[in-house]
Amino acid sequence: MTPQPLAGLRVIDFCWMIAGPLTTRLLADLGAEVIKVESLARVDRIREVGVQPPTPNAETNGVFNDCNVNKKSITLNLGTAKGIEIAKALIARADIVTSNFTPDRMDRWGLGYDVLRPLNPGIIVASLPVMGSVGPRAGWRAVGNGVIALAGLNGLTGFPEREPVGLGTLHSDFTTPYVGALAILAAIRQRTLTGEGQFIEIAQYEASVHLLDTEVLDYTINGVVTPRRGNRSPHAVPHGVFPCAGTDMWVALAARGDDEWLALCGVLGLTELAARADLATLAGRQAAVDAIEAAVSAATAVRDRWEVAAALQAAGVPAAPVEDVGDLVGSDPMADGFFEQIQHPAGVPMLLQHEPITWNGERLPIARAPFMGEHTAAIMESLLGIGIEEVAVLVAEGVLE
Repeated sequence: MTPQPLAGLRVIDFCWMIAGPLTTRLLADLGAEVIKVESLARVDRIREVGVQPPTPNAETNGVFNDCNVNKKSITLNLGTAKGIEIAKALIARADIVTSNFTPDRMDRWGLGYDVLRPLNPGIIVASLPVMGSVGPRAGWRAVGNGVIALAGLNGLTGFPEREPVGLGTLHSDFTTPYVGALAILAAIRQRTLTGEGQFIEIAQYEASVHLLDTEVLDYTINGVVTPRRGNRSPHAVPHGVFPCAGTDMWVALAARGDDEWLALCGVLGLTELAARADLATLAGRQAAVDAIEAAVSAATAVRDRWEVAAALQAAGVPAAPVEDVGDLVGSDPMADGFFEQIQHPAGVPMLLQHEPITWNGERLPIARAPFMGEHTAAIMESLLGIGIEEVAVLVAEGVLE
């Protein structure tokens, strides 16, 4: 049986949208009990916005289901005094509290760290706001495209003398969770050693800036602002994606050193270019990059993307076909075992992604995301001793929804 290294840990999860829920999904996948706190008065927008089947409802959103597997859900109205009391009672019995609102939201509910610590000295509170809690932009709101724009990633993406373009996916939503989960695991370790809890803040903006490395170094050391280069690289020529036989078929390749350049020329039949002395060095190839790219494009355009990638790989040249999602999910054998097809109780088929982690060769267990409030009654009784009759009263009062 696959080990559950975080079994026995309980997380009260106030997160919504993507970055926060993916952080707590990591904890849930590793065995923690993650109780997602939801509300009809504040429905998680990712239940409503995103990939939906032809007849959607709040339970069928594909993004929500991907972000919230292995969790439990309760519905609790935090706009009521009793709702706050119940939240505090749950937190008193928990190890970790998570949220990704603007920095002051939990404080305004009366659920800030200074309030929670006396209730539970060992509590670990992790906040994942967009911009952090300090500085002139602390109160700013943004979704992923705003975060990656401020973080400098958009400014690097695109072709020279053209407008910046998006990255195709919102990196902040998918980078922050790994930083957040790591910080939480470190806080758990510290608590094991000291008995003390911790307040952690992971700004999504800073997690995105963290993706910059050589660009920051080049500016701080040399004063150089890295320009948009399209698919080109200063370290390899050719470097990019090149057309292949068929409609919208491409291969990505790179020749970093002189040996890879000669090997690429051999595979693609570029004997005249291989013989040119002026192309024997990277500097020479950089000077002739337009001509080299044109020759490579002509050579790859008549070949199958998989065939040319395999031939280049066999010659020691980094190369890969450009896959779309249909390729990845439908035909790529590398995806075997990574995706798991289920029939969701809401009546639609769903494909769930496992974490990119194996334990002794086994995938971590995966279970569907919860229906909204699916576990409210069970958790009220098992953790707080609130029986079914009292639950009914709290529902009638609008405390439990």
